[in-house]
Amino acid sequence: MTSVTLSHLYVYPVKGCKPVELASGVITPTGLLFDRNWVVVREANGKFLTQRQKPMLALVNVAVVPATLLDGTTDLAACPDAKLVLQAPGMPELQVPLTTDAAANKKMTSVTVWEWSGQAADEGQAASDWFSKYLGLPCRLVRYAGKAGAEGLPSADAMRRQVDAEWAPIGTETAFADGFPCLLANEASLAELNRNLSAKGEAALPMNRFRPNLVVAGAAPFEEDAWSSLHVGPPSSGADNGVDFENVKPCDRCKVTTINQETAEEGMEPLVTLQETRSGRVLAWDQVVPKFRGAVFFACNLIAKQRGVLRVGDSVIVKATRQGPPRPLSAA
Repeated sequence: MTSVTLSHLYVYPVKGCKPVELASGVITPTGLLFDRNWVVVREANGKFLTQRQKPMLALVNVAVVPATLLDGTTDLAACPDAKLVLQAPGMPELQVPLTTDAAANKKMTSVTVWEWSGQAADEGQAASDWFSKYLGLPCRLVRYAGKAGAEGLPSADAMRRQVDAEWAPIGTETAFADGFPCLLANEASLAELNRNLSAKGEAALPMNRFRPNLVVAGAAPFEEDAWSSLHVGPPSSGADNGVDFENVKPCDRCKVTTINQETAEEGMEPLVTLQETRSGRVLAWDQVVPKFRGAVFFACNLIAKQRGVLRVGDSVIVKATRQGPPRPLSAA
């Protein structure tokens, strides 16, 4: 039996912008440390902006300085000069100071990300001016200020974003990811998709179209659909090392997958081919979840059961699988 391993690890500090590839990363209750901790919102109403509205966000390079903050070897409290550094075509470099407390000495502002409305920390006028000029509309850069699993003042509830309780236990929290803390994709599934694209004369697509956090190698195509729980940790180690995950929901895909992440140009694929091969109707998942009928799926949403460190090369051990279509908690 082929062993499954963690082949790539990505964090996306600013929602919609380029990822940072990691050799190792820290898993927190809201996902990888710093993942989607920032989002650009419209100044007029606080609604979030992504590549769906502004494909040019794909061209924004992001770095966390020092980079050792991302793998947990350096603590933010020990780095008074820590910063988020952003670069984009035709723009000067933007530096945003990083503070241990996301909300410290910052204006809190109302933001909306999908169905959630709450409070986030505004990163100031310089960041606002930079993104407003680059995107061509008035906007603000805000930082997630929730503290997953933390006891706090009642006002803290307005800063904490719960995931869809239909699919994950109440209290599960994410920052500004679309839906859940972690996204896992399978190299073999991408290879299968690319075979289908090639058969139609279409070009192969890279994994970055799907913007995953964890990428695995060694599994069969779309084997991840049936995974219920898994453990990611050092090879030949016990369960006390690494992180346990629950696979809570398949990921339905949007137009971001059609955007070339190197040029910001939009196309039609892979959504056309996924509609033919991976729709809720084709997979018969709509028999359990009717709203899945028109959706298309690639990759799966995970929640972590504890904090821990992931490293490229870690073993991926499937602890449990499910039979039949994915089911929300109410139908389990």
